[in-house]
Amino acid sequence: MLLLRGNVALLAVLFALYLQTSHAATNNRYIAMGNLQTVIHGETLFSTDIDPDRKVTGFLWCQVREGTIHYKPTWARFVRIRDKKEFPADIAPDNKAYLHFGQSKADAAGKYRCEVKIPDSSIITGNMFAYSHPIVKNNESWPLTASTTEPYTVQAKAVYASPDTTARIPCPIIGYPEPNIIWFHNDFPLELEGRVSFDQSNGVLSIENVKEEDAGIYRCEGTNQFPVQIDGPEQQFIVKLKQELKIGDNYGWMLPLAIILIILILLFIIIFACQQCAKYKADQYNVADRERALHNDQVPLKNSV
Repeated sequence: MLLLRGNVALLAVLFALYLQTSHAATNNRYIAMGNLQTVIHGETLFSTDIDPDRKVTGFLWCQVREGTIHYKPTWARFVRIRDKKEFPADIAPDNKAYLHFGQSKADAAGKYRCEVKIPDSSIITGNMFAYSHPIVKNNESWPLTASTTEPYTVQAKAVYASPDTTARIPCPIIGYPEPNIIWFHNDFPLELEGRVSFDQSNGVLSIENVKEEDAGIYRCEGTNQFPVQIDGPEQQFIVKLKQELKIGDNYGWMLPLAIILIILILLFIIIFACQQCAKYKADQYNVADRERALHNDQVPLKNSV
């Protein structure tokens, strides 16, 4: 029984890519083989556009076999199913077509289709997967920090909303398989009903006609599961994003700015007044000096008779 299970597991690995051909009726003898999966290792809790230290991910490979013959592909490519993006394959001397991920980000994860053309012009295809644990997708204009006290938690800046408007709280968690998202408000599960809704396609929680009681700490959690090794047990992965919702306009920064401007204006007025005072005193001194010169016979004056 154990031997049978072992053989089944081995066959599942060796023939994991199911045969699909452009001429299925005549090409049933070909088998598409590959390594089935890889795991994106490039990012931890949130994405960064520039990260020279990002870990290197492995690769996907596929090839076509007929019996004991491994055909050398005349052409091969990989297609990411999610967005139909095509990637030319690297055809190696071992007759395998490779897709190298390098320092890929988590958004490279997904289901891929390998397409291999063999000498008789048949195109053999098979499916494989690039897994990624959940991460918060961001850019340089949205600063995020990793929590030092809570594991798997990312902290974002506060979100502001005026009363009676719609508050929008972002939760752009991505991964493959697509993460399951749940929400909490002040550590209590948040019901997505009535005024509250979540659009997973753009990753935004909306709270309509927002009230004072809607303020507080919001946390979204994304989880997914996948086997780290082929034919291994599934493992669960999680990431959490915390943000505070504040009710009111975000004008708090204007008060210190106004104080700075007032101080600068006062300094300008003081400097200008001092300059004018010094000029006035200089003018008064010059008038007195001329009057003394007029009464001094030893000092020749212009235009004197």
